[in-house]
Amino acid sequence: MPAAPLPADAFTNPVLPGQEAGDPWVLWHEGQYYMTATLDPGGGLWIYRSPRLSDWRQAERRKVWSAEPSGPRSAMIWAPELHHLDGRWYLYYTASDQVDANHRHYVLEADQPLGPYRDLGRVHNAHERYAIDGSVLRLADGRLYWMYADDGLWIAPMSSPARADGPGVRIAQGEHDWERGWHKRPDGRWEAQREHYWIEAPQALQRGGRDFVVYSAGHTAAVYYLGLLELVGRDPMQPGSWRKHAQPVFGPAAAGQGHGGVHAPGHCSFTRSPDGREDWLVYHAKDVDANDAAGRTMRIQRFGWSADGLPQFGPAIASGVPQARPSGER
Repeated sequence: MPAAPLPADAFTNPVLPGQEAGDPWVLWHEGQYYMTATLDPGGGLWIYRSPRLSDWRQAERRKVWSAEPSGPRSAMIWAPELHHLDGRWYLYYTASDQVDANHRHYVLEADQPLGPYRDLGRVHNAHERYAIDGSVLRLADGRLYWMYADDGLWIAPMSSPARADGPGVRIAQGEHDWERGWHKRPDGRWEAQREHYWIEAPQALQRGGRDFVVYSAGHTAAVYYLGLLELVGRDPMQPGSWRKHAQPVFGPAAAGQGHGGVHAPGHCSFTRSPDGREDWLVYHAKDVDANDAAGRTMRIQRFGWSADGLPQFGPAIASGVPQARPSGER
């Protein structure tokens, strides 16, 4: 029996069907959403523009940077993020020369979100080793910090939107079972690796004067969760200024009620509905429980807040399950 048509005020995940889009990043600016993601890891960087958060099929698409034919920015182009800071647009990304250990962070700058972009080179020259998943934290007093992953979550001060200065400080490490790496047993079940943890993809989430960092734990190709840090001290460069929650705040969902499961959900970003009334989680996930990164697609769902001011994401919503469109979306 064919599926019933969706009501006009509803949508279903994934919101960019038929296209892989790992590590999605979305922001709202002057009536449009802008999205970038790991869309072309061997070719370069793209930015999509759409008036609708719930439907990117007809989005304007523009390639704004092409990978170099060889060298340190020729391959493995991952997790780009587009930030609007001090009146300019900054596109951060991670790239390597096909050797994972050689991943470093780079940044482009533009006057408009779709470019043209100028190459500003490396973000953090003091961190001369593996680093991925760079993002910016701006505090209410204007201080800028560079957050990234390298065997834990790290932070470094920024002197400008394009430069992080001095050595970074590790503010969080994996310690819980759900933060371990995973492997698949011969019987098909996932098992946490006893000697290995992995956390990555720090993302700022701010509300009511409180600064949170939501991060991903596990493995993007296997079992993935979201964890939560909160800045409880004044100095983000002091590890003791951060409180780490012991339980994940988002994770895989089992199949049920006529729909499939949600596998490896994570590497998120956050945005608002067009009228500013709703908070939305943007993330990637897979429909198939397989031990590879193939099949990651972009998903969204609204989220709320607890009485004590913590984000509440709820269970991951499976592909094909109707959701109400974002408030104010036309």
